[in-house]
Amino acid sequence: MHRGHIEVDQEAINRDAIVELAKSTHRPVPVVKRVYDEQFARLRSEARITDYLVLFASRRTRDVLNGRAV
Repeated sequence: MHRGHIEVDQEAINRDAIVELAKSTHRPVPVVKRVYDEQFARLRSEARITDYLVLFASRRTRDVLNGRAV
């Protein structure tokens, strides 16, 4: 099954965000990916507008990794 161009782009954008968060928080990529995926899925399930999901998921991931309540 062929995935759409937009879906592939979103995966690349998410992957880039995860790698950047891992670098900036000094955490392993698998740990950051797990937290990011959880936050992104939670936000996406409730979102009517998805333009800023990566930004919000990144911010929430950083907060979780730094021990701040989300």
